[in-house]
This record gives sequence, structure tokens and C-alpha cells, in this order.
Amino acid sequence: MEQTDFPKVLQINSMKSWAGGEAHVCLLCKELVALGTSVVLTCRPGSAIDQKAREDNIPVFNLPLSATVDFRSAWRLAKYCKENAIDIIHAHTGRDYWLAIWTKFFNPQLKIVITRHIRSPLKNSALRRWAYKRIDTVIAVSQAVKQAITIFPSEKITVVHNGIDVEKFLAAQPGTLREELGISPQTKIVGMVGRVNPTKGHETFLQSIPEIRSKLPDTVFVVIGSGDYISELKSMNSDVNFLGMRSNIPQMMKDLDVFVMASWNEPFGLVTVEAMAAGTPVVATNTGGTAEIIIDGESGLLIPPKDPAKLAQAVIRVLADNELADKLKTGGMIRAKKFTMRDMAINTLQVYTLQQ
Repeated sequence: MEQTDFPKVLQINSMKSWAGGEAHVCLLCKELVALGTSVVLTCRPGSAIDQKAREDNIPVFNLPLSATVDFRSAWRLAKYCKENAIDIIHAHTGRDYWLAIWTKFFNPQLKIVITRHIRSPLKNSALRRWAYKRIDTVIAVSQAVKQAITIFPSEKITVVHNGIDVEKFLAAQPGTLREELGISPQTKIVGMVGRVNPTKGHETFLQSIPEIRSKLPDTVFVVIGSGDYISELKSMNSDVNFLGMRSNIPQMMKDLDVFVMASWNEPFGLVTVEAMAAGTPVVATNTGGTAEIIIDGESGLLIPPKDPAKLAQAVIRVLADNELADKLKTGGMIRAKKFTMRDMAINTLQVYTLQQ
């Protein structure tokens, strides 16, 4: 396909803060541009994604995007799309779905693509059914997410798994975390990485620690990430190192002997793929999109959610069995290569071209 055949796309993200969804949008924009697609990002001026997009030389069109019902922003967006021959609006959050729908009201020629990043079902009402009929295609980040959004007919939903920069994690050098903690190469490190939220299962992780430590006392435990929930977690277990948000996650991952994903209801599990790409053995709950990433016993170990005893048993197995750890490390790195940013962008571009 020639470059001129690609549709022109405008991405919408109205969030002020920076989280996985915003990182996804920036990575997608960069890869689409690399593939020769014309992409513009609409976001709030001064927001975290606005700053990051400009650093990455992604074209930006700022609007207030102040609420679900923001007709002024929608009208300006529709005018911008008409003046710049935009073909498709791609929205990534619930609020942005509505902004895209109102924009199409002012510019009916536009096609709307939305991505659903979470497993929560969309509310079903007469107004929503009317509005969602204006959406042309839905991208779900996993089969688990697709099954949750029943307000759309199945044939309208395409699964496109998220992707990462696999090479960045493969090439990262170890030593950063061990140096910071001041521990020897013989000491084992078990950790969780990502947003600290009750649904992510940090409490289950903390509850598993006494059993792990009773069998393998020369083990330290870390939580990397931020969130208001941290203060409550600290009161549960004072032995855990809460390291906050970090920008050098690939290097941190390299020093983990086991990465734990303890989420109750994970829509995909991008950080799980990152751990696998870094060559870190993974123990993860068999829930949601994580079960689509990991092949149990080959690229990680799957356990039931909310089960500290099973989590402890799985972590102890990996730490005590070098042969198993090596198998999971190798299998994880191989499996992670199926979830690249380039594949994600190519599959998303295929969704776009079907709208022409």
C-alpha cells in the first residue's frame, strides 16, 4: 500500500495525568508516523501527554476538552478535521468517545474508531445506544475486554493487543536496583511494577511475603509505582521497599528475580510483557488479558487471583529452581516478541484502512 493511501487520523486523549493509556497513545502515534501515516493528537494544553507528544515531535492540536458534553471543543475539532482533510477520529477514553461522537455530529463524514483499554462494561441506556451507533469500529486490547463490551455487536469489535518496545527491555543493563538497595548478587528480589491500586493485587502480594521469607529469608521485596493506596499498604508490611514512580523501568526489571502480576481483573497487562521482554520470570494471576499473554509453565506461571498462598508457592518454586527460572526467562523473552509496538501499529492501521 502506498503512503498516500493511508487515511489521515486524529487521536484524542483528554487526560491531564500520565498513565498507561497516555503512554499507549504516544507510542501508537510514533509508530503510525514511522509507517507513513498522517497523525495529529488532540489533547489539553499543558497536560502530561501534551508535553510528551511535543518531545516526541508528534503534531498536536490543543483544545480544552473540558467535559463529556463540550460542544465548543467538538465544533472546533470538527472544523479542524474538515480543514485538514482528517478521515478518522480515534478516541481512547470514555469521555473522549463522546467528544468524538459530538464531533461527528458537526462533521458527519468522519469515521470514529475507539479503543477500549479496560474490562469494565460500558453502561447501556437508550442515549448510549443511540450515541454508540455513530461509532464505526471498536478496538479491544484483549479478548477479555472484547467479551466485556456487549453493548456493541461482536462483528464491530477487533482485538489488537498492546505492544511495547521489546528491544529496549532486551538491551537494558542490570545492576541499577541492586546498587540502590545495597544488596549482593545472591540476594533475591521479588517485585511488582505499575500503578498502585487495590485492583492490582498489591495486598495479596504483601500477604504472600511471610511465607516466601520463611522459606527463602535472603529475599527482598519491592513495589515500583505510585498511587494514593501506598500509604495503606505501608501499614500492612513495613519490610517492603516502596520505590515510587521510576523512569528507568527496563533497568529495574532486569534486577528482579521474579516479577509478580497480582491483578484481580487485568484488561491486558502491558507491564507483564515488559517483564518478559527483560528476561524476568513472571508469576501472574490467571485473569483477563494476562491469560492471553502467558503460556502457563512456558513463559510464566499462572495462579488464581486473591490467593496469597498460591502466589507464595509459585514465587518460591521459581526462586528455588534455577532450571525453571531459566525456562521461564527464555520462554518469556520469546513470547514477548509477539507483542511489539510495530505489530500493534500495523494492526491498528489495518483497522483504519477498512474504514475507507
